[in-house]
Amino acid sequence: MSKKNRPVEVAIDEDNRDGKDVLVIKVKEKEVGVVTPTDDGGFAAKLFDDRPIRVKTQNEAVELLLSNYNLHH
Repeated sequence: MSKKNRPVEVAIDEDNRDGKDVLVIKVKEKEVGVVTPTDDGGFAAKLFDDRPIRVKTQNEAVELLLSNYNLHH
């Protein structure tokens, strides 16, 4: 039996942490990860239970965080 698709509230907020501008990804008001720019022009997707994962674009980082959240919830 398959699950029904339900709409889920996702928020992407800008914040300043440790002197860097970051994107904070929240699902249902729960913070699931942070996207930070790297020195080489890329981005790092920081999951709260793992080390940062380097990606090329900001959109790729957001997609990675959301897919990881969907995988575990």
